[in-house]
Amino acid sequence: MKTRILFAALSSAVCLSCANKQQQMAPDKEPAITGGNDTATNIQISSQDTLPDKNTIVYDIPECCLWYAKDLPDEYKDKPVSMWAEHSVYWENVHAVNIFVSNPTNAQLSFGRYWDIDVWKEEKWVSPEMKVSCIIWPDDEFVMHKGMLLHCFRFPVGKYYHLSKGKYRISKPFGLAGKSIELNTEFEIK
Repeated sequence: MKTRILFAALSSAVCLSCANKQQQMAPDKEPAITGGNDTATNIQISSQDTLPDKNTIVYDIPECCLWYAKDLPDEYKDKPVSMWAEHSVYWENVHAVNIFVSNPTNAQLSFGRYWDIDVWKEEKWVSPEMKVSCIIWPDDEFVMHKGMLLHCFRFPVGKYYHLSKGKYRISKPFGLAGKSIELNTEFEIK
């Protein structure tokens, strides 16, 4: 009997604690709930404040690390097709780097799974030290449904490479209006 009372008291404390934390969340942050009515339910709450650099991401095209694509903002419509990193400086062993690609043309942009990262050493670009013995990038082609889009790719650089301080470059090939182009962007790790 004492065990049941103790269990009920602990369960109530946990529920009150969880309810209090849910009230403190920002209104745009919804907890992810998994499970069913006939099983135990897990509630997973993740935000950059609680899990820096390990937040939950839902990709538009996970095979290509495409996080999302949206209509191109007006500020990019008069510029050429371009690629840039979200930040110019990252920390050592960063887990992921967000890369933006703008397509200010009406032509559809195509791309595959392939992307590459290099580090500037001894006056040339070289591959950084890998965490895994071999990576094979099967290349295929995905075509976006229209032009005039801003794409955000989230590359898991820290999953495959040891990233110490230095100057880095990410490259990715694309197809645009029947032509192959390779875009790249540089950033630093300090």
